[in-house]
Formats: sequence, C-alpha cells, structure tokens
Amino acid sequence: MSISLHQDLGMDSSNSTMKPAYLKTNDEMLITRHEAEYIVENLKTYSISQVGSTEWLAQHESIEKLNLQAHYNAISHCNDFVMEALILHDKLGTLVHELLVIEIWMENVFPIIIKNISSEVMTFSLSLMILDECSIANLLEVILYHQDTCEAMSSDVLLELADYCCRKLLYLNTRARDDIKFIEKSAAELINMCAKEELEEKGSSAMFQSSIYALSILRYLSDYINNLPLSVMARLIDKHDVLMSLIPLIEKPPWKRQRRKGDKTLVEKYEDGKWREVPSDDLFKVSKTDAQAWLTVYNVLMEPSSRSRFRYDDFHKEQILKLQKHLNEFLIDQIPVLKDLKWALEELSLNINPNDNQSRLGSLILEQVPAIRENLIAGHNWEQVAKTQLITASQNNPDSSSKQISEMLRMFQFGESMEAPKCSSCGAEAVHRCSRCKSEWYCGKACQKKMWIHHKKLCDIVKDNL
Repeated sequence: MSISLHQDLGMDSSNSTMKPAYLKTNDEMLITRHEAEYIVENLKTYSISQVGSTEWLAQHESIEKLNLQAHYNAISHCNDFVMEALILHDKLGTLVHELLVIEIWMENVFPIIIKNISSEVMTFSLSLMILDECSIANLLEVILYHQDTCEAMSSDVLLELADYCCRKLLYLNTRARDDIKFIEKSAAELINMCAKEELEEKGSSAMFQSSIYALSILRYLSDYINNLPLSVMARLIDKHDVLMSLIPLIEKPPWKRQRRKGDKTLVEKYEDGKWREVPSDDLFKVSKTDAQAWLTVYNVLMEPSSRSRFRYDDFHKEQILKLQKHLNEFLIDQIPVLKDLKWALEELSLNINPNDNQSRLGSLILEQVPAIRENLIAGHNWEQVAKTQLITASQNNPDSSSKQISEMLRMFQFGESMEAPKCSSCGAEAVHRCSRCKSEWYCGKACQKKMWIHHKKLCDIVKDNL
C-alpha cells in the first residue's frame, strides 16, 4: 500500500501541524524504533536477476513497513526514526539502487514476462514485484521532505535520482495519458480477467503512481538545490532542461481526467493513490500534485542560482510565458508564493531578462556522469532473466499461513488508518469501526446494521486470522 502525504506544499493550511483526529493516541506503531533500526541495517542491494527471489521479497515487505511507518510518523508529527536510521546507517544509496533495479526490471523484463505468462502462473509474487517501485519512491518522497536527507545523499546518488525523476516526467508527458484512460468494466469482466490483463493493468497503474511520487521528489530536490552539489543543478537545468518538461504538465496535467457516467461528464483527479471525483465546487481547488509541479517551477525560475543558469532565448521565453494565463487569483490564493512568479513573468514579457544583471553562475562545471544505472543494465540477457523469474514466480508464492495473513492484514489496516475513514455504506465521514475485525468503518449504528448482512462473512474470516 502506498500513501501520499498532505505535507506543507506552500499552501495555506492552518492545521498542518495538528495530528489528525482519526489517529488515536493509543494506536500501535507498525514497527518500533528498534525494529526500524534492524530492518534498515540489514537492507541490501540486489541485482536485476535476483528480483523476485525469496530474499528480495522479504526485503520488499521490510521496505513497505518502513514506508508505512515513515508516513505515520510524518502525519502524526512523531519523531521520524525511519529517516534517522536510513541516514545513520548510510542506506539512502541502497534505496536509490533498489529503485533503479526495479525500474530497469519494469522496462526490460516485465514486458517479456507479460508476453510469455500462462494462466497457470500464480501472480501474487509478480504483483509484489510490480509494486516495489511505488513502495521505494513513496518512502523517498516522505523522507526527502527533510533537508537533512537530501544533504546526506552522495552526489552520484543524487544525480541518479535526478535522472530518474526526469525520466518519469517524460513518461507523464507521453505514455501516461494512455495508461490512465478510464475503461468501464463490468463485474463479470473483472472476475474473468486473465493473468496477463491483470498484470498489465497493475503495471500501468504502478508506473503512473511512481511517476507522481517522482514529481514530489523532484520538488524537494529543487527546494534544497543550493545545498546540493552544483552538478545536480547542472544536470537538471543544462542536461534535462527540466522546466520544459514541467510546463506541459501544468498546461495539461495527466493527473486530471474526464469520464462519462450516463449522461454526465465527471471530472476526476488522482490524489492519495486513487482517482477521486471532483465536485463542481472544487474544480479550481489545487491538488497536491498540482502544487508540487508549480513549486518546482517556482524554485527553478525564482532561485537566483538556478535562474542564472537558465537559457532565456526566444523559444524558452515563449514556453515560460505560457504559465501566465494559469496564474490567476484562485491559484495564488492557494499558493501565495506564486505571486512573485507572476511578477517575474510580467517582467519577462516586457523583455527584461532576469540574467541581465547576473553573471552565468557556475557555467563551467566538469560534468559528473551517473554510472549506477548504466552498470546495472550492462551484460544482461533479458529473455533469460524473464524465463528464470517466471519459473521462480510459480514456485515462490508465499505460504498462506495464518501468521502471514495476519501480517499482511496488519500492514493493510495500518495503511488504512492513515486515511480519514469513510462509511462503508453511505461514504460519509466515519466515526465507528467494527469492533470484531477492525477493518470496516461506519458513520453510525444505522449504516452498520444495514451492512452487517454483507459484512458478516468477511468479518468472520478476518477475525479468525487475527
């Protein structure tokens, strides 16, 4: 399970430091500080051919626990012992290494597995492999909110992470629009989906979700750009021309879509890992992803050190000035810092070059080329890797023991506890939870009684495995 935070995005939020009411003070943590220390200390790097092995799957579960606990710590404003452990044991590079491993696997091995998969192959472990990139990117998203984490990364790791984010921006500007198209499926169609269709759908969803997390990561890198090696700034601005990837996302955000429902056209936005219908009153409300894109643009254009590196030729000016029409009062009311950006664009439209009175800061930099990803890709026979992992997937499915079911259920419930609960019957804000299985929420006794006939069977199964 992956989670998105409502951290301070530069938007007005009077209650941003308050613990949400639905997080009770006596709620258990998923893992303790000592357990987090042990998990982090034992994190290892794996090769692409080891993806899906028993040891790799165990580490995936451990990383997901770290991810969930780090988000809980952030939401509840507790001491972030997960972040501290990753810095103390110098494991940030390990996380980025594993992120690149699973990214390469998704690009080169996963399509071959999809092409050759049979109906006899169990898809559980393959599903975990698909979700690994989301888990790692989601964990990096929450810990990179803190400047200490960014500064603790080595320059080669930061460059790899910057490249990763830019590749995800490219995806958001291209394939993402096809991957997120809504396709209505009946209950019968969902039940009868074959393994190939199921994995393809999960793969597209995971790719889109990890790209949204990458946008947040990029925003945090740009927040602390002055405290990072100059090579990171040069990579983002000179090599990737990152602003030219961000502007099309603001012009036509892929995290917003329309779909038909009967005679109505619904507007949906992708928030907290789900597509949510946007009420007509909230159409101009800035989503968290919108804010991350805008604040990254703001950092690149308004931070003197990065602005001095930017090229203000006719093409770049034309593209940048496209932002002007979006900088209306509704947007600025929600992200006040964009008022400065609006003034800067007005100056630019009058042919006042922001670099006229500044030297090209650090224009002569010996380029540092990241090599981790290139070394991971080299020397692989992807067909052979896919063939071996298909065999492993059919033999390596977790034993459905009561202990494992309980652990998976505990992780799921812990993740659910960080979202404001909704009534299982009417969808209203929920205040009561089923006392037996603790997996369903209701707004009151009336809805709970109404749903009991449907919930009883699942409730018995869950309770028996607790």
